[in-house]
Amino acid sequence: MKIYSERFAIKYLFSGSGICLGVDTKRCSYLFIASRLGVLFQRRPVGDKVVENLNYEINAIHKALIEEKNNSIV
Repeated sequence: MKIYSERFAIKYLFSGSGICLGVDTKRCSYLFIASRLGVLFQRRPVGDKVVENLNYEINAIHKALIEEKNNSIV
């Protein structure tokens, strides 16, 4: 079961896989994810659609963000 909401600048997604919270500002977005893979907090570009693009699947979002972070370090 998934519960997703976009209220004002705050977005949240709760599922059996974990929690995803997002806050949008004029300058950037902040994304917090807590799942079985761990906890992740990231600053993202304005209008980022990573949650929507990965079909609201928390584990897929978490893996993609970790992979993106690892690729940017190299």
